[in-house]
Amino acid sequence: MRRTLFAALISAAACALVLMSLSSGTALLPQYRPLPEVPAALKSRLAGYLREQGMAPEAYVIGKFRDHDIVILGEHHFIKHNVEFVQGLIPRLYEAGVRDLAIEFGCRELQDRADALVTADTYDEALARWIMFQWGSYWPYVEYLGLYRKAWELNRSLPAGAPKFRIVSLDYKARFDLVREGMPPVQLRAVWHKGPRDEYMARTIIDEFVKKRKKALVYMGQHHAFTRYKIPEYDFEKRSFDGLFAGSTGNLVWRKIREKVFQICLHYPWTTTAGARTYDYPVDGVVDSLMKESPVKRLGFDVSGSPFGELGDEGTFYALGHKKFTFGDLCDGYIWEKPFSEYEGCTVDPLCITAGNLAEAVANLPSAAVKAKIKTRAQFLEKMRWDADFRRLYPDLE
Repeated sequence: MRRTLFAALISAAACALVLMSLSSGTALLPQYRPLPEVPAALKSRLAGYLREQGMAPEAYVIGKFRDHDIVILGEHHFIKHNVEFVQGLIPRLYEAGVRDLAIEFGCRELQDRADALVTADTYDEALARWIMFQWGSYWPYVEYLGLYRKAWELNRSLPAGAPKFRIVSLDYKARFDLVREGMPPVQLRAVWHKGPRDEYMARTIIDEFVKKRKKALVYMGQHHAFTRYKIPEYDFEKRSFDGLFAGSTGNLVWRKIREKVFQICLHYPWTTTAGARTYDYPVDGVVDSLMKESPVKRLGFDVSGSPFGELGDEGTFYALGHKKFTFGDLCDGYIWEKPFSEYEGCTVDPLCITAGNLAEAVANLPSAAVKAKIKTRAQFLEKMRWDADFRRLYPDLE
């Protein structure tokens, strides 16, 4: 990301072109920022590694359970094919003897309801929506709800007496209804009334799986998933660096079980050092360039301990505070399924928000500013679509 300034300028240009097309009524072809030319020697080395060691993403994830008890899959959030990929893993996990999918997107205090949902004779879509709503009214997405349905479908197909597959909720219900504009940090403790989320989710993983000697796939946002890597605590507005955070869920689990946990990152754009809303291709675009030319378009591959682990990226936010940041510091493995130009956001389920629960849905939004703006169900649903609009966020990535 030595191209950080260039990337910021081309992003602004792309946005300007979109605005011009909207005002004129003329549809323009996407103006993608260019991918880099990877040096021939490096390209040959990395491409050779992918040919020899790359695997279908499904086989890659399942294979990691041969040597690890906990596999953490980290995502950007709201990317349609990422969640569908995890849905498709559920029967494969069961076949491999892994009977638990642990997710960030649920309340541990409602685990009995989640267990009842996926083991019932008849699937209760309304209960699935209610469970997700209790964790976050701002998460009304079809694909995440589909995780419960896929687990239920698997359980219905099992012979009598067979162990059931579970969707295990890692988080707790925060008191976002208490959030007000300008709340001092001391008052925010009432919102996070059971303590820091990462600590709570790590305890859930340790209690539910590590102590019981059970294997599990953990699915969560990548910034919770880091194991060995420490993320910068950086204020872009003040340009102040407050150190490296070593308390993510993955960090805490790794300190408990070390090499028995393996962390895989799903492909997404990286924030740059130029600002909180700037972005670029990960690791200077090397992975995207290779995959554009690769005959195999979906791959899982090791990063740590492989030639990919040596790649650097000086312009990424992830490099802040690190003397020499490398890809291998960030994650153990990586999954690439398609180019960014083909990414889609998740689908809003309009039945999640009703006239009867709208007031509660708004009250439980994390942002006081957003709460003040939303007055109708239509506005709420449109805000959720806006949040998940990948092309709005990253219009010029190829």
